[in-house]
Amino acid sequence: MDDRPGWGAGAPPLDQRERDQYLTFGFVPELPPDGDPLALLGDWSRPPRRGERSVSEAALVREGVRALRAALGECAVAAQGPGDQVVLLSGGLDSRAILGALLENYRPGEVLAATFGAPGEHDFDVAATVARAVGVRHEVLESSAVDWTTDGLVDSVLARQIPLPHPFGQRYLSYRLHQRIGPDNTFWDGLCGDVTGGANTHEGDDRATWEEAVAGFLDLHLLPDWEQYTSPGFGPASTMPAAPFVSDAVLTYPDQLMFAVRQTRYINTRRLRGYTIRTPFLSRPWLDFMLSVPIRYRRDRRLYMTIVRKAHPRLFRLPTTTFDGVGVPAPPWLRPARVLQRRAVRKIQRRSGTGGKPDSGANNAIRRSHRHRPDIRELILGNLGDLAGRGVVPGLDPDAIARAMTERTISDTRLSVLLGVEVNLKAVDRLAETGVEPRGSRRSG
Repeated sequence: MDDRPGWGAGAPPLDQRERDQYLTFGFVPELPPDGDPLALLGDWSRPPRRGERSVSEAALVREGVRALRAALGECAVAAQGPGDQVVLLSGGLDSRAILGALLENYRPGEVLAATFGAPGEHDFDVAATVARAVGVRHEVLESSAVDWTTDGLVDSVLARQIPLPHPFGQRYLSYRLHQRIGPDNTFWDGLCGDVTGGANTHEGDDRATWEEAVAGFLDLHLLPDWEQYTSPGFGPASTMPAAPFVSDAVLTYPDQLMFAVRQTRYINTRRLRGYTIRTPFLSRPWLDFMLSVPIRYRRDRRLYMTIVRKAHPRLFRLPTTTFDGVGVPAPPWLRPARVLQRRAVRKIQRRSGTGGKPDSGANNAIRRSHRHRPDIRELILGNLGDLAGRGVVPGLDPDAIARAMTERTISDTRLSVLLGVEVNLKAVDRLAETGVEPRGSRRSG
């Protein structure tokens, strides 16, 4: 059971420094002063990274299939109990690898795939195709069927933690889908599957200095207009850890920042309290294997894709969003070319009006829905008016925001972040009304 509290003793959350971070990054990256920054990798035994000459790619694939099955099997043993085994199925790779493992450990009738979004979105449609192909039940929640209310968004924050990054979007859909299915089931989360697999791994990461890793992290995560909304003198670099946590012979410096900061302070906040959640990609067999392979095999998820295709060939021949509607190609060298080819075909289809699915999934579709849904526009502007009334965001002008929304001169991401600040502050207000002291994010870990 995941019962991490979203409140308790500690400093008031979302003080000015935390608001500045939230407005700069979309989340609060600053680590708490105590505790293990790599606690998310608590099962990892920290073996040193292997040299390229020490093992062949074919041997790594065989070892990786064993590690994947061991990690997922270990979680399956721990998940024994009443209720369904629920996987939040998208069109990507991580949830599909989990689905394959579940079908190796459970009968199809014990497995429930769950998806949110809307027909026509690539993730939604591919997930439905996969669920039908393997014969499991498929629970769907369509974005248009959900009541998007301020109270509902606040509820979703309180069900997780304060501050919650981007409560408006797929995190709210996930919250509602969890509610519909119920807590008497086991939920399987692909948390860190992409990062351990190498989605953010680049050539030369193992040679990067700490300063270079920090600069790269900031370059990737800073929102373009952050200075417009933050306090004078605020410096994003001041929120970054001053030194590495372990030797780069064990974990590269860019990976240390990804796991300690992004995965812990942003991605991991999606987990709901009161639900049994299994995270197989954070199990020791997988972490010890994947984080120890040479960098070149993690780059572009080269080895990871080969492993999951080898472990579950039928599943990974089915369409994926990763490869724009086709399965994972067997030869690693063919994968980048296949992506470019499929994107070119779809671009031609869209221009000619002969078909082609939209590029984005639920998140982008929801965030841009204010363009055609008056209720969403009203939700955003009402909350931004309340935020402006607090006087905590420099120069926030709701009328200017409304004009920018009409003229499309403000990004949907920026609107989501501003809305997120107000929704989190309303969550703090609600706790104060009930006499519960919110726990500050810098102390909550």
